Amino acid sequence: MKIAASVLLVAALAGCSTEPEPAKPLPLEQQPVRTRALDQSVHDGVTFLLKSQERGGYWGTGCRPLGWDIYASAPGSHMAFKVATTALCAMALREVAASGILLDPMKSEAVAAGRRAEDWLVGPGIKVRRASQDEIYNVWGHMYGLQALAAAIRDEQDPARLESLKKGALEHLDLLDRYSTTYGGWNYYDFAYLTQHPSLEPTAFGTSAGLIALKEARAVGLPVSEKLVRGAIRLLEKCRTPENTYLYSYDWRYHPMGIINRPAGSLGRTQAGNDALTEWGSKAVPAADLTAGLERLFKLQLYLECGRKRPIPHEAYYAVAGYFYYFGHYYAARLLPLIPAEDAKIYAKKLSDTIRPHQEEDGSWWDFGMWDFHKPYGTAFALLILKRCRDAGSE
Repeated sequence: MKIAASVLLVAALAGCSTEPEPAKPLPLEQQPVRTRALDQSVHDGVTFLLKSQERGGYWGTGCRPLGWDIYASAPGSHMAFKVATTALCAMALREVAASGILLDPMKSEAVAAGRRAEDWLVGPGIKVRRASQDEIYNVWGHMYGLQALAAAIRDEQDPARLESLKKGALEHLDLLDRYSTTYGGWNYYDFAYLTQHPSLEPTAFGTSAGLIALKEARAVGLPVSEKLVRGAIRLLEKCRTPENTYLYSYDWRYHPMGIINRPAGSLGRTQAGNDALTEWGSKAVPAADLTAGLERLFKLQLYLECGRKRPIPHEAYYAVAGYFYYFGHYYAARLLPLIPAEDAKIYAKKLSDTIRPHQEEDGSWWDFGMWDFHKPYGTAFALLILKRCRDAGSE
């Protein structure tokens, strides 16, 4: 009897001391994602830009290599990235400050930071040039520099500052013309004949960005060359395919069904091409293709997700590169005012729901590691996207 009681006591004590098995971790795709409300997301993104702006008014230094940095000669190519990044940040701060999302003192701080960036673009920023015979990243600086300064010119009331902004914008405009390719449009490399006007076939996405910058420059009265515009439009129309996609670059015209040119490979370019051609009044893009392109963007979204943050360009499926992520979604957001309002509200919500979960704890967004430029430019693109989503009725 005593033995039986002892056995029962030991069993009871053993049962009391047994700890429950720890819960198995959820698979990555089932783990909750911290998603901020749109206005809070914008607020945190602006906070990041304010904290990361350098004393001179620019963003990024090129002095923090990540180990997988792309082909780029110092210091010329790094200066090009600095100008383009600073221009995007200036645009984002200007647009968000005017949107009603921010309250003082943050609104005033954002305005001041944006103006410092614009002043840098018309000062040191206009010194950016071709880094070498084959590296022409400076075209990105001229495109976004011109676009940012056009926005500043539109709103500026001070005559002296307005004159300075116009002078800087004209310099970027002249250089954008000077570095257009012999085919029309723009490429950021010349691996062909290394000529003054680059001889390598232009990219569809660079040409799209350039055309949009020229459109905004003309809207504020800057003297944009008709020849430059017509050449770029003609080239971009040639890059457009019957699938509502765009060739990666004009040299792919002999291989239009290459994977990089198929719908999944073109996701990050299609919206930019459709936006540029539509804004310039081209008849090559039917109105229905704007919404069809947006619908496809979200249907095939995972292909862009697979490329986001990968360190090597074009290593993802369909040769998607990480840097197309926020670039492509920005131009998708620019399409929202060009489609019916009820459709715009639907796609604005999809865009917002896609972008906000990728915000980092420090308030930034990024898609492709590049020294210390990736977080500022990614954050700028994201803010420009979310502002347009809000304008279209998304919360």
